[in-house]
Amino acid sequence: MRRLLIILRREYLAYLLTPGFLLALIAFPVITLASLGVPALVARQAPAATVAVLDLTGLGAGSPGNDLSARIREGDTRNLPSERPARLVALPAEIAGARTPEAAGRLITAYYDAAGKDDTRPAILVLSGTPEDLDARLWTPRARLVDLSGELENRLTDWLQTERMRAAGLDAERIGDIASARVEVKTYSPEASGGVVKMGDRIPQIAAVAVSYLLCMMILVGSGMISSSVIEEKSSRVIEVLVTSAHPAELLLGKVLGILLLFLTVLGALLGAGLLAAGHLPPGLTDGLSKALFARGLLPWALVFLVSGFLMYGSLFAGLAAFCETPREAQSLATPLSMIMVIPLLLVISALQSPDSPIIRIAALIPPFTPFLMLLRVVDNAPAWEVLTGLALMGLTTAAAIGVGVQAYRTGALSQGQTTLWSLIRRSLTARN
Repeated sequence: MRRLLIILRREYLAYLLTPGFLLALIAFPVITLASLGVPALVARQAPAATVAVLDLTGLGAGSPGNDLSARIREGDTRNLPSERPARLVALPAEIAGARTPEAAGRLITAYYDAAGKDDTRPAILVLSGTPEDLDARLWTPRARLVDLSGELENRLTDWLQTERMRAAGLDAERIGDIASARVEVKTYSPEASGGVVKMGDRIPQIAAVAVSYLLCMMILVGSGMISSSVIEEKSSRVIEVLVTSAHPAELLLGKVLGILLLFLTVLGALLGAGLLAAGHLPPGLTDGLSKALFARGLLPWALVFLVSGFLMYGSLFAGLAAFCETPREAQSLATPLSMIMVIPLLLVISALQSPDSPIIRIAALIPPFTPFLMLLRVVDNAPAWEVLTGLALMGLTTAAAIGVGVQAYRTGALSQGQTTLWSLIRRSLTARN
């Protein structure tokens, strides 16, 4: 145990005291806040979308073009994702003479081509037809992924429904009553506090998904750190001295636990920062978070699956790294294990809607998937036998992974030269303590 703690302390401090880790610890929350705030800042600074309307319907004062123009002036049409109201501009003189949608299209194309890459020219909406067959074509300077088409469609749909109700003989007051009619659907559940399902009741499920993705990130990053450490010691022949002075199990567990403790240090710092920031959140959200993390026991369970999941995968990566001579070989062997994690992450999305699906319940008991899926099952009040069975199978798999890793250290750490997959399996199976 003493030698294990020494190795753990060595691996932990080897990364903790490096300038790169300290910078990363400081940079992580800064980058996270920037990734959330910069898009909103860019959206606020971006100019509002401009749109001009060419109405060819000939419907006079009650035309869809006039109605839409009035709505745009009132700020009722917004350009996603900036949520800034669109601005109505005058129709360019080059297009005003068009009499058909096809002619308008040719004139608009020439108008945009003359501007080159200047996409500050307005979007142009061409309307034609009748209330029974209204045609709307939105032209933009560039083929954008996000534009005003959805918002304009909603406004025109409102106009079209109003016109058809007028044609059916309804007066303005009756049309207003129909247009303003709304039904609010509230979700109730016996599991919800107070009966009505609120955001606080969904926080545990959201947190469970976040833990699954966090574990995936820890495994992907930690596997590289463990592999690099093993290969570095093997290439410098330091591992030969270590194997003679400590048991392979102590070497393997010391490395894995050292990296795990490093991640827990980072998570502890972030959790502390989150608790300080919680004072600035709305009271209802703060209460929901505290109930999800503490009252419902989500935090202890999350810690259990984070630790056990990292131990299982970390032991496999450490054992594989002992057979490798270069980081490239370690990457080629670790890739299949990393690809396995894609499957539970896909299942996590399905588990959000169907947590009691037989496929989800069975997958949660399969050790490679258990740390990712079982927390979601816990949140959804899975039977105790199911959770305990998953943990037991996961414990057996972790013990087996450590056993394979120990043999790998003993047979692979002292070997030199190319190691094939078959020789890896054969030597692991035939090696003796």
